Amino acid sequence: MRHTIVLIATLGAFLLAAGQAAKKQPQAPQATPTAPAPAQLPSDQVLMEKTAEATIDWDKKTMPGAKVDVLLIKKDQVDGKPVMQYHVKVNGAPKNKFYTLMTWPITLAAPVIMVEGLVIAADGTVGCPPDSTKSCGQRMKGAELKLDYTPGIGEIFRHALVSEDHTARIFFSIVPAPMVEHDKACSLEIVRLSPKFELALIRGKGFSPGEQLTFHTDSYQEVHDSQAKANPQGEFWATLTPFVKGRTMGTMQVSVKSKSCAPSLAFEWGSE
Repeated sequence: MRHTIVLIATLGAFLLAAGQAAKKQPQAPQATPTAPAPAQLPSDQVLMEKTAEATIDWDKKTMPGAKVDVLLIKKDQVDGKPVMQYHVKVNGAPKNKFYTLMTWPITLAAPVIMVEGLVIAADGTVGCPPDSTKSCGQRMKGAELKLDYTPGIGEIFRHALVSEDHTARIFFSIVPAPMVEHDKACSLEIVRLSPKFELALIRGKGFSPGEQLTFHTDSYQEVHDSQAKANPQGEFWATLTPFVKGRTMGTMQVSVKSKSCAPSLAFEWGSE
């Protein structure tokens, strides 16, 4: 088990590149006198770091002036599991464009296309035109976009609306079943980035800007203590890989201590 403090950083066009790649058709390889050496695949550690960084920076990729609200419509239970439905309202983005909805579930390594041809109505709701000939017309012609989730604890759902000309981008994410613990004005939240918590994020809020923090984790007697620093908004992020060699399940204890508060939480890893 290891953990790395990750401060909020600006990434490149991670999602956009994935979305463009999803639309490209494969091309036949060109014959060359000498075949190039195969590209070296990134390590699991590199992929996990990129996933964590992209998630931390996700919502910040929204175009300037645009704002998205993900609003709960209904909540139910099926076979003892929560089922939640949301709709989306967008303000400040062009309404004369067609949008592709991208989704990045925690079961996939990169974003994929969910549906194409969506539009933003005058009231900000997102839906499929009644005369659509695009892919949304095959599933929801003339209907509003509704997002249904059966979430695990702490599971994040990442989406983006990207216009066909790629000039308008609205990124949003939601954790329908959050795990958050508070102490005074401070809080800790666990964000699940893989089905069995092989990779997770810890988000801390409510600390003093620039404050030095003590970050502590304990998983099957593998104990780590490190120093973190709150950003100018009083937040910090930490990447966690809680699995311990020789174990398939366990509990991780996480705590952060500052001068004024010491929030802590525990979560189970290894089970969905």
